[in-house]
Amino acid sequence: MLNFKKTSLHYEAYINSEKKDWIVFFHGFGGNYSIFNRQIEYFKPDYNLLFIDLPGHGKSPDLTNNENILDYTSRKVVELLDRLHINQVHLIGVSLGTIVIQDLAMKFPKRIKSMVLSGAVGRWLWWGETLGKIVLSFPIRNMLPYMVPFVSFAHILMPKRNHKKSRDFFIKEALKLGQNSYLRWLYIVKDAHQIYSKLKQQVNKIPKLYISGDEDHMFLQGIVKHARKEESAELTILEKCGHVCNIEQSSQFNLISRDFVTKYSAV
Repeated sequence: MLNFKKTSLHYEAYINSEKKDWIVFFHGFGGNYSIFNRQIEYFKPDYNLLFIDLPGHGKSPDLTNNENILDYTSRKVVELLDRLHINQVHLIGVSLGTIVIQDLAMKFPKRIKSMVLSGAVGRWLWWGETLGKIVLSFPIRNMLPYMVPFVSFAHILMPKRNHKKSRDFFIKEALKLGQNSYLRWLYIVKDAHQIYSKLKQQVNKIPKLYISGDEDHMFLQGIVKHARKEESAELTILEKCGHVCNIEQSSQFNLISRDFVTKYSAV
């Protein structure tokens, strides 16, 4: 396992063999790479693994300048791949991580072999989008501690009893996030649907698998529409599962993800 701290993005790398393909994992809003604990042992025997904490999350420092945080993240991810001498990768992301993956797909398509987008974030239902606009309005965003709306959003996105483990994880980890990172990333999540419009404007034939839970009420409807319109996309919907499939239905998620990645891996 490699863990180099002298980088702007904290990461952990598990190296199996130089001959094995690499999978890079991206966590969700407020979390860190430990959300993939159920995936590490499963994927380690067959792949090299790279887990990255997004800016302001986990042990990665927050962005201190005014650069767009999504542009910054994609650039730093590719710089990290270059530093580790990794040419092409498979990408697996959850929630916010799926936005980062799609941004990478637009800017660096030749570096990507396949993409797995779990709990993908697209257009919010109208009332979720309205709530986001209220939270980001000038008086509210400066008056409320960020954990107040974050906890509310967590309960809205993951309301059921079987979502509790995922919900509790993100609330606990978000305590480390900070107001600045919270607001920067919330703007990205609020406008996530725009990335799909941009993707349509370019030919993007990277193999893509959407994995969503049938109880992911905020985003499922929109993601189903996107998946049907994308030539290179597949969609799997897991039963009795909410927004964070890799925790709630980890066994199914692991099997489906590995089967998909294997189809596009080196022989």
